[in-house]
Amino acid sequence: MTKEPMTPAEAAEALYKLIPRRISVEMMGDYGIDVTEEQSRDMTREVLSFTLYWVNAAINAHIPRKYREVLFQRVLELIQADWATEFKLETVKWGDYRVEMEERRAFYAQVGDYEGGAIAASEEISDLLEDQGLIQPEDRPKLLVLLPDLVPLDKYQALLGECV
Repeated sequence: MTKEPMTPAEAAEALYKLIPRRISVEMMGDYGIDVTEEQSRDMTREVLSFTLYWVNAAINAHIPRKYREVLFQRVLELIQADWATEFKLETVKWGDYRVEMEERRAFYAQVGDYEGGAIAASEEISDLLEDQGLIQPEDRPKLLVLLPDLVPLDKYQALLGECV
């Protein structure tokens, strides 16, 4: 029996379920990275932007052009609905975050859109987090282990591959 393709709304819901929520002090500690509560909030925001870059890239790679924008916008609506509760980012205005997220997407696209881009983009976010003082230089290798656990590119692609 052939499985029916997902609607854009169903695909958005499924993608949303894969997106990491709040990055807690405890989670970072599990990877040997010490952060404060404030740093974990900033880390949540940065990892979310990194995630959304990859979600958008997967959408562009697997979804017909006419559905791409509606699908990505629906993912953003789901995030906005849980902004304070799931992401614990109530102190950050959604509009301000959207501007920042678009800037980060352009930043990651410089390296992520090319072969080997996942590693290069992971190094870029590591540089960014280190420059912001969110991680220490010695935490870079730990972050490079953490990122694939938080941002499962293969799962995004597999899910969207089922949509068409």
